[in-house]
Amino acid sequence: MEKSNIFKKILAIMGLLLIPIVGLYSYSNQISIHVVEEQIRQNSGDKLSFFVQQIDAEFDQYMISVNNLGIEPLVRAFISLTPSSTDSELFEAKLSVQEDLEIKGKAGILERAYTLFAPLSGEVVSTHNSISYKQKFVDMVHKGGLKPFIWTYSAEDNSRIPNAFVYRIVEPLFVYEDLEQADLVGEIRVDTRDITDMLTRFKADSPGDPFLYHENEAPIVARTADMKRINELLPLFEKNKEDVKQGTFLASLQNEQYMILYAKSEATGWYLIEYMPLENILTPITSSRNWFWLSLSLILLISVLSAFLLYRNVQVPIRELFLAAKRLRRGDYSVRVGSRKHDEFGYLFEQFNLMSEQIQHLINSIYAEKLHAREATLKQLQSQINPHFLYNCLFFIKNMTRIGERDAVMAMAVKLGDYYRYTTHVDQQETALREEIKLIHNYLSIQNMRMDRIDFQIKIPDAMLELKLPRLIVQPIIENAIIHGIEPREGAGMIRVMGLSGEQGYEIICEDDGVGLSEQELRRLRQKISSNAVLDESCGLRNVHQRLVHKYGGTSGLTLEQSAEGGLRATIRWSALPSERE
Repeated sequence: MEKSNIFKKILAIMGLLLIPIVGLYSYSNQISIHVVEEQIRQNSGDKLSFFVQQIDAEFDQYMISVNNLGIEPLVRAFISLTPSSTDSELFEAKLSVQEDLEIKGKAGILERAYTLFAPLSGEVVSTHNSISYKQKFVDMVHKGGLKPFIWTYSAEDNSRIPNAFVYRIVEPLFVYEDLEQADLVGEIRVDTRDITDMLTRFKADSPGDPFLYHENEAPIVARTADMKRINELLPLFEKNKEDVKQGTFLASLQNEQYMILYAKSEATGWYLIEYMPLENILTPITSSRNWFWLSLSLILLISVLSAFLLYRNVQVPIRELFLAAKRLRRGDYSVRVGSRKHDEFGYLFEQFNLMSEQIQHLINSIYAEKLHAREATLKQLQSQINPHFLYNCLFFIKNMTRIGERDAVMAMAVKLGDYYRYTTHVDQQETALREEIKLIHNYLSIQNMRMDRIDFQIKIPDAMLELKLPRLIVQPIIENAIIHGIEPREGAGMIRVMGLSGEQGYEIICEDDGVGLSEQELRRLRQKISSNAVLDESCGLRNVHQRLVHKYGGTSGLTLEQSAEGGLRATIRWSALPSERE
């Protein structure tokens, strides 16, 4: 029955159904995550690349504009000034250049500050907001070491002079190492505050946090940037970046996954980096996944609950009916199936109980009829005299008469008459134990007089002598002990008959020290007396056992075991009747 357990089969089927569902969803979820990551990588990479190209384009325009300053008329007039020029000439030339540079500085995405220095006249023109910057620039020219024709980053210590990207020119070109001999030294400064504003606007339309980075400088970030996170991610960038113009990689920081995209500016040499937490990007997919697992768990819970209800309301009743049917097949016709259900199983149980009850009634009726037939046969057997036993007793009387043993003849005649008077009295099927013991005493006395080698002891409590039990229930046990136990052995034999009483019933133990039985023979004899099959051969012990079981039920019957004295120990056991317990 365990192999066909419906509950286990249902759980197994649910498990088999869930495996492909979970597998397909996991695969689909991974594909979705991969597609989203690729899409974000592509879109964000394109935006990052466009931003860098925009900066490079702007810086290239600024570089061209400052490189062309030397050929403009206003600048040429500024360069031609000499120490002997009048104040009016100096003021007019410087004012014209100043206005032109201010217009140039405001054109484009980023504002620029221009500064021009003419070493011949020592004059300086600058659109820088700081008044002191002119003198600082002149000092840098005199000091030397400026790198012209390349974009550099200038990190200032003075709060009035912001950090900036700087591009410088020298005319003529061949004197860039000796700026004192130059006609013109100029520079253009792109304030990083404007780049910060660009990064802030870029961040507003992006899921990540962009910033500009160079390994030797502090990063340029948006106004709302998370500097702590940026500083934590920079070592990962240095470790994973490749020498390419644009790239992407995934990094883990504090149990959180980040997608890091970067693009290198050809003009400045700086990297534009954008990092974005994958958890934020994949929130819709993660939410969908969580809802899937929650729904799947709920479905699984409902399925298990449904399977359990099916098991309890179908499998358990079927199992109860199955076990009851097995007991019925083994001959237990008293089995009943209890159920309070009012469904199909309740009706089925009711019909099974009715069928079992009818079978039990039919079996009991048939068994009673067979028992009556056996009792009739027993009455017929009791009415017949055992010729062999009678012949032996008559020969004993003849021999004792021949030798003049008158007392022995008288004793044998009296006991033999009492014995046959009891066995042939078939009107009543029950008798007092006292009468049954008297019969046993006569029978053993007759056998002892005939063989003169049988000793016996009978100890029955007085409280048991008036108990009622079927007639001839002990004599077959004693006869079996003499014929199969004492007679085959050499020398004298002993037979003991004892009575025991308890709260639940009574016992009569008949024990001999005869030849006994082997374990195999004893096992066959036990099977023979317990069998319900009809036997062709006569078996007095089986008849005793069946009569006790039918009359008293329960644990009543005849049990056989090896005797400690070497023979056989037979125990007649019957349950006390309600009237006897009181």
